[in-house]
Amino acid sequence: MSTIGELERRAGIGSSPEERTAFWIRFHHLGGVECLKAGVAELNRLIAEREAVSARPSNAPRAKPAKLPPLSAEEEQALQAYAAEHGRRWKNILNRVWMGEAPHDDAGTLRRLRNSHGPSWLQSYRLPRAGSPDGGPQAKRRSNGGHDKK
Repeated sequence: MSTIGELERRAGIGSSPEERTAFWIRFHHLGGVECLKAGVAELNRLIAEREAVSARPSNAPRAKPAKLPPLSAEEEQALQAYAAEHGRRWKNILNRVWMGEAPHDDAGTLRRLRNSHGPSWLQSYRLPRAGSPDGGPQAKRRSNGGHDKK
């Protein structure tokens, strides 16, 4: 078993108090053991990412990312509710929350979604449009070239 310092070093976190604080401050809102578990999980993820990059020859093609599981109805609803609550910058706000900033209102379903899909997935995600087969409002406009008939 590694020490926290060893994990930080392998993950590329600097050894200065400022660099270490910058890493751990993202998890301070979680109490005690949960803070430690979340930080160690992130350190292990960073280590795995670094080791995968260093193990790949420089001329080797990049592997395609693993196919993510489709969202459940509960996950879709949680994202739609979050978007409705936070407005058009909802993804930016949720991404910052996932990185440990306030308002820390991503408990349960959204937290599991962060752990399974990750912040980079969030940037490419699009909410379904109301009125479309997948639930979104713009399906009618898309079907007639963007022009509403009057």
